[in-house]
Amino acid sequence: MARRATQTQPTEIDLLTEVQAHQQELPMSLAWFRRKRVFGGGPPFLRVSNRIFYRRGELRRWIASHAVDLRQKVKL
Repeated sequence: MARRATQTQPTEIDLLTEVQAHQQELPMSLAWFRRKRVFGGGPPFLRVSNRIFYRRGELRRWIASHAVDLRQKVKL
């Protein structure tokens, strides 16, 4: 019986390296990711030894929390 090749869909708990996070979810520069880790304000990350990982779901939540609704302009 032949096994069908299935494509796995990314889940919210997928761990992404810094480069994968940059390529797949948040197209900011790698220097931006590093600055945000050092000075704060960026998406949550995991440090395992000297490697950095981002959870796909956390990246998406962080992006959504920083969305700006241009319809709600503040009058000065």
